[in-house]
Amino acid sequence: MSEIVESVRKSLKKFLTIENDTQLPGPEQNNQASKENKITSLMKELEFDQVYILSVSGIQSEPEFKIGVALSDYSCVIYSVGQFLSRTITLSHNRAPIVGIKFSPTSRDILYIANAAGLVTACDLRADGKVVAEFKDDSDDGEMKPLASFDVSCNERLIAGGTENTEGDAFILFWDIRKSNSKNGESLLGGYWDSHQDDITSLTFHPAKQTVLASGSTDGLINVFDLTQPSEDVALTHSLNTESSVDRLGWLTDDSLWCTTHTHALQLWNCEDASAYATFTRNQFAESQNNEPDDCYVVRFHPTKTFEQPFVLAGCSAAKGESLRCLNVANDRLETLYELDNNKQVVRDSWIHEKSGSLVTVGESGIIDVWRQAESTEQDTSCELVDKVDVVESHRTKPY
Repeated sequence: MSEIVESVRKSLKKFLTIENDTQLPGPEQNNQASKENKITSLMKELEFDQVYILSVSGIQSEPEFKIGVALSDYSCVIYSVGQFLSRTITLSHNRAPIVGIKFSPTSRDILYIANAAGLVTACDLRADGKVVAEFKDDSDDGEMKPLASFDVSCNERLIAGGTENTEGDAFILFWDIRKSNSKNGESLLGGYWDSHQDDITSLTFHPAKQTVLASGSTDGLINVFDLTQPSEDVALTHSLNTESSVDRLGWLTDDSLWCTTHTHALQLWNCEDASAYATFTRNQFAESQNNEPDDCYVVRFHPTKTFEQPFVLAGCSAAKGESLRCLNVANDRLETLYELDNNKQVVRDSWIHEKSGSLVTVGESGIIDVWRQAESTEQDTSCELVDKVDVVESHRTKPY
């Protein structure tokens, strides 16, 4: 067994500082049916040819903010978003599919990129995207473990990477960001390898507790770890069985999680419970949008109240067009909060800039949409998302 698969207690305890718990605001139940509002969008300026946009990340700065998008050609492009969308930097150092991107939680100029070859890089956007740090595990005779997911802790001291199933093992690897320039590979702290049996598709650090990590896998499990504990067995505080395959995972409140599955279902969990307290299947998403189940998909859940209520972003790809909606979870059912008019693609990922009320969506037609909510008037009480920056459509090939 590789040297990295040791208990992470010694390494982690050297630098993890436990802060007071911060109670996160949770979604409030909406007791009234949400009004269905049409959402329109304007502006078309951008084009990618023959590529998908797979994921998006951004920073909560103002008045302008930055977003990064990961493309199926292994590159990553950075934009400044204000009145217009402006391309600033193209990062082309990756030689493998990108499995995740994330801006530094403490600096608007550092972007982390993880790829399927097992490499996580930190890029300095002030220096034209120069790679200033690398994180990898090449302890097995130079063979790096392929990554399927990653995340950065809220205090930017720890990186976690989830691997694919490698010879019967799926690892969660940990790196100390402060030792990124170590020539002896000392930034690799260790790993967990007993808690998942298949590809680890999603990792998410708690937004306020830097030592709490949740993981999701195609083995159907959601695991929650306390990284200060002396061994993996003790660190595993909760193990939740979705009875499906986990696609995406995120925190709802201090002790609850949302999960989307590869079967296009949404599950909401309290960590202490043995089963999800709410589950919405693909059939229910289809019913809420008056479409066939095979045409419907789920993008991700947004627990923010930027658009009045927490919502799940879901779409349908059918002969009549590409529809996209923000669906509110109310009274144990899905209700349309907003309908995003003029969406032209299958959406792969989304991100919200809370201060400006902007929803960014990216997808398979190479389009970036920036949707903003307009002020309602007495003549028109419906809400609109009025700014859109997208890519001219063209024939495109799939990235796989």
